[in-house]
This record gives sequence, C-alpha cells and structure tokens, in this order.
Amino acid sequence: MNSTDITDMNIDEIREQVEQQIDFDRLEELNAHLERDIRSILDSCGLYYRIFSRVKTKNSITKKLFTGKYGTKENPKKLQDLIGLRIILYYSDDLSIGREIIEKTFRRTGTWSKSDFNAAEFRATKINGVFRLPSEHFKLYTRELWDLPIDTTFEIQFRTVFFEGWHEIEHDMRYKSLLPDDKFWENSEDLSRILHCILANLELSDWSLVQLFEHLSYNHYQNGNWDLMLKSHFRLRMEDKEPLSPAVKALFDQDHRLAKQFFKCERIVLIRNLLKQDYIPKITFDLIIKLLNESTVHDPHITDYYNEHDPLAAKTPSLPRRALTPLEENTLFHLDIPLLHKDVRDIKTEFNNASHIIYRWIRYKLNSVFPEMPSEIETLALQQPGYHVKCAWKPEQFIFDADLSYIDDTMPGTLWHINVSISHSTGQHPLIFHHKTTLHTPTTAIQRETFNKPSYLSELSSKIGLVDQERLGTQGRFVNTREDFEALRSLLHDPQRRLPAIVITQQEHSSQTAAGEYREGYDMNTFPVNGTRLSKVIGLYSHVYMLDQKISRELIINGLPDHEVTKGGILIFWPLSEHRDTTIYTNQMIREAHFDYNRFAYHEQNFNEKAFRSKLSQIIKDDHVKH
Repeated sequence: MNSTDITDMNIDEIREQVEQQIDFDRLEELNAHLERDIRSILDSCGLYYRIFSRVKTKNSITKKLFTGKYGTKENPKKLQDLIGLRIILYYSDDLSIGREIIEKTFRRTGTWSKSDFNAAEFRATKINGVFRLPSEHFKLYTRELWDLPIDTTFEIQFRTVFFEGWHEIEHDMRYKSLLPDDKFWENSEDLSRILHCILANLELSDWSLVQLFEHLSYNHYQNGNWDLMLKSHFRLRMEDKEPLSPAVKALFDQDHRLAKQFFKCERIVLIRNLLKQDYIPKITFDLIIKLLNESTVHDPHITDYYNEHDPLAAKTPSLPRRALTPLEENTLFHLDIPLLHKDVRDIKTEFNNASHIIYRWIRYKLNSVFPEMPSEIETLALQQPGYHVKCAWKPEQFIFDADLSYIDDTMPGTLWHINVSISHSTGQHPLIFHHKTTLHTPTTAIQRETFNKPSYLSELSSKIGLVDQERLGTQGRFVNTREDFEALRSLLHDPQRRLPAIVITQQEHSSQTAAGEYREGYDMNTFPVNGTRLSKVIGLYSHVYMLDQKISRELIINGLPDHEVTKGGILIFWPLSEHRDTTIYTNQMIREAHFDYNRFAYHEQNFNEKAFRSKLSQIIKDDHVKH
C-alpha cells in the first residue's frame, strides 16, 4: 500500500487523515492484549516490575507527522512508537533478564538502543527495543490498515525504579524544551554539574541495592538461615509464608556445601526454569530448590524427596472470575461454488459421491464423540455438551446439509462451527457446493486461527471437481498459444467469475526448453514465482496462470500495455463484480520481498521467491475469508 502523501498537507488536514484512518478503540484493545501478555510472562517468573502502556494520541501523531520527518521522499522513515510499553524493573541486573525474555517472545526490528556510558559522564539508564506487532494480535484490528507513514510496530522501554522518576522530569524539562541542551544550561554550568551528581547517585543506588542483597544473602548463608538466603539472593515475588520443608533444611544443616551450591546458582537459571512451566506457578522455597536441583545441582537426596513431595503436583492455577461475555465470531473459510458436471456422469451419482466424501470427513472428526454415527449418510441429530452434529439427507431432492460444532481442546473457551451443504441449481452446473468454517473465541483470546481449509476439499476436487467458469485444481496452467491466451482473456473478463485469477509472466526464456526436461518445457526459474507450488496451496479457491514471455506482451492492464509487468511480474485480476483495480507487482517488488521471520534462512536459496509466494498466498487467503 502506498503511503498517504502528507508533504503538502497542513496540520488540520493531517489530523483529519489520522482520525479517518486509525481505529483508536481497536488499538487500545491491541495495546491491552500486549500488556496482559507481558504481565503474564513476568508474573510467571516472579520478577518485581511495574508496567505502563499507551497508544499515541491523535494530537501527538499529527504533530509528529507534521514535522516532515516521516514519509517523505527525503526521509521515508515511518513513525514507530504508535504503541509504547514501559517496564519498570526494581533491580538493575533484571534489565538484561527482561530484555532476554521480551526478545524471545516478540520479533525485534533493528537493534536495542541503550544509554552510553563513559567514565566522565553519567546518563539515565534505559533500554529501548522496537518489535513487530504479532500477526495474531493484529487480527484484532478490524479496519483496513492505514496508509499513513506509521509502522505496525510497538516499542518497549526498560528502566530501573530509581531512574523512573528522573525520566519523567527529563522528558518534560529537557526533551520537550524548545531550547537545545547547550542553551538549556547556559550560564548555569554549576547546576548542570549538580544534575550529573544526581544521576551518578541514582546509578550508584541501582548498583548498591543489588550488592546489598547479595551481601545479605551471604550473611544468611553463613548463619544457616536457608529461607532468608534464598529470598535475598533470588529477589523474586514469592509465597514466603510457606517455609522450606524441614527435610530439605535438615540436608542443608548437615552439609553446608550442598546449600552453597544453591547459593551459587544464578537468578537467570531459576527464571528460565520458571518460564518453562505450563501455568503461572506459586513460587515457594521448595519450588526454587526443586527446579535448581533438576537443572543444576542434581543432588540425589533432594531428587528423592521432591519425587514424593512435588511442589508442582496437583497445583491448579486459580483464575480470576470473569463476567460472562458472548464469543467473538471469526470466519476462517467460506466457499460457495458449483461442482463440476460431466455429461457422461449421472447427476444423482455426482450428488451422492460428493455428499459421501463430505460425510466421511464429518464422521471421522466426530466418531470418538458420537460412535453411534452410522457409516452411511442419513438424517440425524446428535448432541453432547460442547458437541453437536445435524445432518439433513434427502437424496431424491438433491439436499445434503450438515451442521456441526465442537469445542477446541487446545484453546480454552473456543468453539468451532461448520456448515456444509450441496444443493440443486438450474444453471449450467446443477450442483452447488457450500462450506463455511467459523471460530468462536473469547474476546480476550490471543491465539487466533486465521485460515482453515477443510482437508476433504482436495478429494472433492479430484473426484468430482470444483468450477469457477473453469475447473479449479492444484496444477498451475501454462499459456503459450494464441488459443490459450484468448481463453484466459475470456475468463478474466467473465462477469460470472467468482474467484481471483493470478497471472504470472515469464521474466526470461530458459536456455533449456527440451520437452520433458521441465514441466511443459518450462524452467520454473524463468518465472518470478513458482506457479506450480503456488497452485498447490491456493489453487482450489483461485486461478493460477503462467504466461510465456512472448504471449505476455499482449497483456493490456488498465487500458495500456505494461512492459514492466510483462517481464516477470504478477497480476491479480479480482472478480469483476467487486469493482476493484487489478493488483500489480513488478519484478523489482518481488525481488525485494522478505520474511519478517525467515524460517528458510538455512534452506535452499532464492529466499525472495519463497517470501513473495508466501505473501501472495496470504493475500489470497485473507481476501477469500473477507468475501
């Protein structure tokens, strides 16, 4: 999407664009999801923290865009901190721990920025990182993405509790000042020196607090106060009203060297083990010893004790009671399309075969819940708590309609609902196939499915056939003759076409075109995207064509030939009923494609092709669900 050109806009016009394009209610919801996720992670490992979050206000965004520092030809940089979270940590050595936790949770862009230090200058301690908004979170944002020069990223700042107040003062008194820093302190150098003394004391306080508790922990170790040794050394939020088990205390009393092994364990080791738990654990002295013994110390006596007295056994998390709210509906797959009819086949046979393919799939999904489901189709209605299936079967009237719902055993509070039917039509193709999958989730759910093609669709396609003016399939089609090109052009301009058509133009001729050496004589490397692989993914709900370079020169796009696109480009022709312009991707756009998370980094080469093919698949999937 091209960015809105704000170069010549005044501040009121920019504000109007911000108000029109950005759904601030949804952003607040997205911000709340991010904050809750981070709280859950930090709570599970017991760190002392406070967290603040905000979405930039309309006025703040408007003023920043009006500065001309974003989205211009001279500076195409985008505004990044639309959503910002500030995490205040109580201990300075938690900065590196918090950074590690967040970095493993979200995808970072760029490098961390942190305060620079030297021996002659003191600065406020802070660490900033910018991360991509997770796609499953961003699905909450229902409005079309803005085309303002604003990234879909969020910023996290780490600070220590001693520097938190200082940052607030600095932000208002210096950062927002109209004067540069050298003018701000002009003729007040003595006061500037005092300021640096204050900063030095804050840094010393951060360091001293950690050292104080380390010394305290060592004193408790020497005196045999094992509970207090653990509490002051690991400095975590915990249930300290439950003392360490007498049996473990006795082992420590008998062997101080054993206790010292736990005293020497690093906090990060314990925190990593706490984060591995399936739910937020109640952190007790016994849990600390158990986890550290399993990961580091490996004392057999402690192992035997916790095998019989596991602090994690039969501990179910106590969840806060929530008010009942309706589930949120999300369509994951929706297809209404004719089935292929061949004159040599009987319509009733086609109807029965297609219905049985679908019924077998339904029975396979629900047989463990409803073992009484008959092996052959019949009208039925079965129900269990959390599960139901209804089937209307009238073959003499060409009616097959199935409706089923079931709870998801991997996502609490989630319900799947599927409706599928085959009905009679008076058109060229007498059978119409319908399938709709919806997912009903709590409004607080973070894990959200985005697409769910039914697995039986491939069998239905191969044995019966799906039709959108032409038969759909998982094999891309090559166009290299005048006859084939005219057929394609007819399809693209057919007002009855329901699905998008993807046209991939050849970027160069292959030096080896012997028949049989490549598919239909073509080396797929001569196309910017591998159309045969693309078809396997989206070929049952879109058309995929590959054009020979000579033929592609005759393409007319938006009324004019486009030579840039006809040499290794991609076009998406949307159904005419949607009144949408053809989407165009040039060869250069394809070469510049990349993964936000490159899971193919160490696989075979040609990352750009894989990245763009993945992007193209997602575009079609997302559009398919919307329509």
